[in-house]
Amino acid sequence: MQKNLLLLVIIFYLIPFFTYSITTNKWEINLLGSKLITHENNNFGGISGITLSENGENFVLISDKSYYFKGKIIRDNLNKILDFDIKDQGQLFSSKKEHLTGRNVDSESIVRVKENGFYISFESNNRIMYHEALNGPGKFLPKHPDFDKFLFNDGIEALAIKKNGELFAIPELPPKGKEHHPIYRFHDNEWSIIDEIKINKDFKVVDAEMIDDENLIILERKFSFYDGFKIRLRRIIIEDNTVINSEILLESLPWEYYNFEGLSKWKDREGKIYLTLISDNQFSPLLKTEVREFILKK
Repeated sequence: MQKNLLLLVIIFYLIPFFTYSITTNKWEINLLGSKLITHENNNFGGISGITLSENGENFVLISDKSYYFKGKIIRDNLNKILDFDIKDQGQLFSSKKEHLTGRNVDSESIVRVKENGFYISFESNNRIMYHEALNGPGKFLPKHPDFDKFLFNDGIEALAIKKNGELFAIPELPPKGKEHHPIYRFHDNEWSIIDEIKINKDFKVVDAEMIDDENLIILERKFSFYDGFKIRLRRIIIEDNTVINSEILLESLPWEYYNFEGLSKWKDREGKIYLTLISDNQFSPLLKTEVREFILKK
């Protein structure tokens, strides 16, 4: 049985995919292209978070073992990715500028602060840190009381940030005592819950991105031995810090996608918005680190 399952995994992931579009009530996304990413370094893999510069030229990746990789994306004249040129790498530090170890290493999501620095979320020892520089010490953000109620390995996997610097965080699964996923907002150095969202069909929230002040995109993922990895992209419409609607922009077919965990956005010179997704290979030879990009049409 195990040999047959392994054979199915290999066969399905060798089947080429085709460009397609998914239309919703208001928005549409079109698959632009994909690229498998490799790097000659034993620490490369397990990529759980990605953040891009506003023009999509520069990237920062983080792994779930607290390593970061920085570089430049090489694109063709249609903006399709030709290569990820990794120029710098290292391991994140603690608040005391010590290398992270044990339960502290599980970095999951990263967003760039407009003025300077990065917010990074961690599971296991659930927390969110601010790093002015990736090779410098981190600074603890205050915790919401819920952060101590997350299930093991199901903490804050999704961070998103508004232009005004307000930070939003969503856990992979709801904390103990809650049925739905809270959306936490960090403003004026304190956390509040603006609303909750219902995620069904056994999906988990693994990353998020603010498109503008009223539209939040979340990346959802689930796994089963029958369907493999499946992902969803969901648009959440927010007004006055209240969720008023949501719609599914994409739901993948069984065995169509790898283990996608990271999400970021960027704009080209014409103002077109792109969504960039990256997969976590879990340091397994059966999985790959892949980037897929979509053009978002409002």
